[in-house]
Amino acid sequence: MGVRLFSPRNAFEAGTSPDSSRPRHSSQVRPNGQPFHGRLLEAAALLLFFAAAFVALSLASYRIDPFDPALRGSDLAGATGAMVAAVLVQGFGVVAWLLPVDLVLLGAPLFRGRVPENLGYRVAADVLVGVVMAALVQVTAPELTAFGSVSAAGNVGMLFGELSRQAFSTLGSFLVGLTCVGLILIGRSSFSFIEWCRRSSDWSALLVQKLVGLFTKMHLAWSKARELRRADREAATQREAPRIEMHDKDEAILMHLEDDESDWIPLDTTGEPPLAISAALRAGLADRAALSGLEEILTGSPPRVAEKAEKLEKSAKPPKTERRRAKRPVEPEPEPEPEPELEPESEEESEQEEESEEPAAVAPAPPIAAVAPAPTPAEPKIVASNPAAEVKKAKDAEKAQRRGEFRLPSSTLFDPPSEQAPEIDRTKILEHAEQLEKTLKDYDVSGKVVEIHPGPTVTTYEVTCEAGTKVSRVAGLADDLALGLSRKVRIIAPIPGKSRIGFELPNDERIPVNLRELIEDQRFEKLSEKAPLPVVLGRDIVGAPFYADLASMPHVIVAGATGAGKSVGLNVMLSSLLMRRTPQELRLLMIDPKVVELAPFDGIPHMLLPVVTDMKQAATALRWAVDEMERRYQLFANAGTKNITTYNGWVDKVRRGELPAPKVEMVQAINADGETVTVPLSKDQGDGLVYPDPLPYIVIVVDEFADLMMQQGKEVETSVARLAQKARAAGMHVVLATQRPSVDVITGMIKANFPSRIGFRVAQKVDSRTILDEMGAELLLGRGDMLVKLNGATDTRRVQCPFVSEEEVSGLTDYLRAQGTPEYNEAILKAAEDEQDEDGGDEPLDSRYDEAVRIVGETQRCSTSWLQRKMTIGYNRAAKIVEMMEKRGVVGPPNGAKDREVYVHAQ
Repeated sequence: MGVRLFSPRNAFEAGTSPDSSRPRHSSQVRPNGQPFHGRLLEAAALLLFFAAAFVALSLASYRIDPFDPALRGSDLAGATGAMVAAVLVQGFGVVAWLLPVDLVLLGAPLFRGRVPENLGYRVAADVLVGVVMAALVQVTAPELTAFGSVSAAGNVGMLFGELSRQAFSTLGSFLVGLTCVGLILIGRSSFSFIEWCRRSSDWSALLVQKLVGLFTKMHLAWSKARELRRADREAATQREAPRIEMHDKDEAILMHLEDDESDWIPLDTTGEPPLAISAALRAGLADRAALSGLEEILTGSPPRVAEKAEKLEKSAKPPKTERRRAKRPVEPEPEPEPEPELEPESEEESEQEEESEEPAAVAPAPPIAAVAPAPTPAEPKIVASNPAAEVKKAKDAEKAQRRGEFRLPSSTLFDPPSEQAPEIDRTKILEHAEQLEKTLKDYDVSGKVVEIHPGPTVTTYEVTCEAGTKVSRVAGLADDLALGLSRKVRIIAPIPGKSRIGFELPNDERIPVNLRELIEDQRFEKLSEKAPLPVVLGRDIVGAPFYADLASMPHVIVAGATGAGKSVGLNVMLSSLLMRRTPQELRLLMIDPKVVELAPFDGIPHMLLPVVTDMKQAATALRWAVDEMERRYQLFANAGTKNITTYNGWVDKVRRGELPAPKVEMVQAINADGETVTVPLSKDQGDGLVYPDPLPYIVIVVDEFADLMMQQGKEVETSVARLAQKARAAGMHVVLATQRPSVDVITGMIKANFPSRIGFRVAQKVDSRTILDEMGAELLLGRGDMLVKLNGATDTRRVQCPFVSEEEVSGLTDYLRAQGTPEYNEAILKAAEDEQDEDGGDEPLDSRYDEAVRIVGETQRCSTSWLQRKMTIGYNRAAKIVEMMEKRGVVGPPNGAKDREVYVHAQ
């Protein structure tokens, strides 16, 4: 039984094509078993291939001599090939090369037994493509020639190309031609460009996936290899022999032993080997001793010494050295000559040496001492600070200082620090450090705690990570570490100025921060001498005092959730200001929508007004602050100064007579009764000269700013933004406090002009980003734990705010009230009331007022637009008359879209 070799023949014998999707072809079968239809297709395919080859040879060898047009033809295909090539070249030019390619494409399916569908359509489409391509060649390069001197586009291309150029221009013809070719190719073939793009995209995604998997495996393998190398290095370090400390005499002996010029050293040069040549030394020089004769010298010593050295050698020498020495032949040892200098040892010493087998207990006065192996890793350095011990009290810190007629408060008004402060538990801190290292290792982060800074609220662990560790990866482990350590973790990655990463862990027991010891500190006293507005903020994470100058901040936003310590922080800042500044140096303007938060400060001499609790009055007070800022800038301009510091210096020189006093200048102002009057710019002493007064600093404190923004948002935002932009040089500074730090409260305009921010604990990460432009405030512990970002600082500092009780604040304010009564500036709030009553009864009536009243009484209707049309007057004049009638009780208030109610009748 024969075996068929070609499967297509099997398909033909069965009467089917190889493609199962095609229908079967019924044809006659010849006696030899091969279908007649299949052989016919093969013959057609061969004819097409032959035609393609013949045309290609004809075109390849076709040339026209430009100097002798009679000489033309084909060298490879003969006269017939020359005629075929001439027709194609003259008709289509270089596009004729598409004909052999198309013949091959038509014959390939026939050779595989497939009959092309729509054969006539495909042939017509190919001819059309050739015409369009020839026209494009003419449009693109009309002067180009080919095959000698024939036009590259041929006669057909020249005809259609010029027609297309006239109809669509060169660029338009090019676009139209390419579009036609694309449409024809899409119609004549089964190729889909969209399907090709989809498959390319799938293959690209698969390739990327494979590459990512490959790189991941390579990275894991590299990490594993690195761990193995590290383990090998550690094992090699542990196997290292101990170092040897030698004295001068033994160093000289070793130099002789290692001399390459001699093989041995006489005994009269070296004498008896010292007992300090320990087993470690013999083990280290075993190989060199076997070669240089050291073995003979060592074994040539008295029997007692040799026996002891041999015993030590056996106890300390590694097995490898013993095997190497056993392979080397040892010459017989000569009998040692007697040494008269050698004194025999006592029996007691001999017995002790025989009983001892440890190298360290052998030598009587050993010049060579064995050093212990590599020491175990040292514990982290704990940089502990004792805040109470570091405080250096200023001179007379507890005494009240007098400045003129005003006596500053004494620090004794505050409670002293506790004498029983909790001590630092070093054992527990080291346990936490070890637990932190273990937790980091669980997440494939190799790090070592090198330094620990215990603070009042948190302890900072500084960790040095292995080279190549990504900081961003460590910073993202905050939640995972909190789970592993069972406490909140704040990560500082990296610590500014250090190549370390900080981990802040809360203390089990807080160390209280006392306000009194911070105020009595000599550093705060020095700050008060040079800073206009010194404030106490607390202690940082290492326990160091943290102070600031409000004048350089220059405005600050204080935000935090309820109970986080925001109100206590405000009380600490205000108390520290009042401890160092008199009413002549500092004035306060306080706005308290909650009524009770700033009430303890009401009535002290520093107040410009009683604490403002009405929201409308608060908006008016802020507008007055803007006007006061503009007035101060006008004063600076008249005095030729730029800020409050230089202006007050100029005032002092004028009062001392060092500078001439300026002339009296009259300005518009509002008196205590709310009237606009013309007053001199400053006091006139009767000689027509101005003797100005120094300007105090003004601190504007707004508590619960969110409530104020809800009621007077637009007006308040504008006033606060103007103050924040310009008030610093005028000596006016704003402190905003809110417990809802959302973007509709701390708007972009306000936030851009408040460079200093203090964030207490908040509920959400978005609130922390709103305050500090970074996350972290949501991880604070509350009760005065805060993050501080001051103006110009590159990093955010974590600070523990001191606690000041209500009794301490009340004691301070009672002391200040006893110094004098406040001088309120009532004109601040009078201005708004007078703006509403500026059309009062003393103002002269409009000349047509009586006529308007008569018309309203007769018609019993009144509105501004109706009265304007009725009396033929302007709208503003009509509105003013209507307002006057409302004030005099003629008509009622506005009634929406309806007319006002009329209270009078015509007589």
